Amino acid sequence: MSDVSSRMLRVLSWGVIVMLLICALLFLLLAAPQPAPATTLPPIPAVPVVALQRGDMTIPVHSQGQIRMAREYHLSSEVQGQVIWVGDSWMAGESVQAGELLLRIDPAPYELELRQRQAELDSRLLQQEEIRARATALQGQAADNDFARQIPQLRMADSQVAAARAATEFAQRQLDATHITSPISGQLASVALHPGQYINPHTILGVIHDTGWQEIHLPITDAEAHVLGVHEHLPTTPLQVVLTTASSDTIIPATVVRRRAVRGGFQQIILIARPHYAVGQPPLLPGTFVEAAIASPIQRDIAAVPRSALQPDERLFYVDQNHQLLSANADIIYRGKAFLYFRNPPATATLVVNSSRLSLIPGRHIVPITDSTNAAAPVAAAGGE
Repeated sequence: MSDVSSRMLRVLSWGVIVMLLICALLFLLLAAPQPAPATTLPPIPAVPVVALQRGDMTIPVHSQGQIRMAREYHLSSEVQGQVIWVGDSWMAGESVQAGELLLRIDPAPYELELRQRQAELDSRLLQQEEIRARATALQGQAADNDFARQIPQLRMADSQVAAARAATEFAQRQLDATHITSPISGQLASVALHPGQYINPHTILGVIHDTGWQEIHLPITDAEAHVLGVHEHLPTTPLQVVLTTASSDTIIPATVVRRRAVRGGFQQIILIARPHYAVGQPPLLPGTFVEAAIASPIQRDIAAVPRSALQPDERLFYVDQNHQLLSANADIIYRGKAFLYFRNPPATATLVVNSSRLSLIPGRHIVPITDSTNAAAPVAAAGGE
């Protein structure tokens, strides 16, 4: 019996010892210092950038307008009669040359009138010669009477000859007027008669546009007028314009020739430009819609970036030589069609972030990504985009 009790006591002792060891081990495990968690640094973002353009350059101000005819000629007739012939060019839209025969009016009545006037002139010339012969014969006589010496008769004969000659010349002009020619080179805008019609003097027969006197009216705002320097007067050096049409890639140069103010709405000032066509180049039709880029006088010490680089609140993100971001306000001069023009960029800036859809923080380092398609920029001191 005592052996059994002794054995149970030893088992119990070992159980207590094992429990104590387990508790000690748990205590050591719980009290041991824990390792610090590893920190993961965020990756450096890759950001699209474009080179910052600096220097002296022109600013292209964009406008739109339509081709207008500054001069047009209203064709009319000096005589009346029936139109017996029209030229092949007598159609609206056709081009005509100065001196080109367009219409013929029945010349028969005027040919008859000319012959009658010529006969009257011949009769007066014969009468003049007869009186002059008698006056010459009487000059040697001692008569004191001028009438006896045929002096008044000779004066009247001279007047009658002059009147008959003037009537003959007028009849000739009337006959010549039956041939109606184009007074200028241009384009027939409209025609108002057809063969067989009877016309009266001073009736408008058609309208010819002088294609050498085309104009485009280009509206600009006050801010654009300030950039171009046309608030009060045009600059001393004429403003150059580049014209393009939607239907053609042809570029047509033009020059601003005058200005006029129009107060009302958003169109504050109208610039009138005149296109310059190359030799053999057909002029644009009246009413053609054109896009115009008006080159400003040279702006000194300015900068330009694509419009896509502008951030909210009129700011730009610059990238310095260490690829670190710097945010600064843009002192904007003009918002062009594709580029933004401004003054006073930071001296250390070499690149500009070319996207406004990124969440960036000033002072952060980036990996600049240059896109060759975004590298195009205005030509310094040369004229526009």
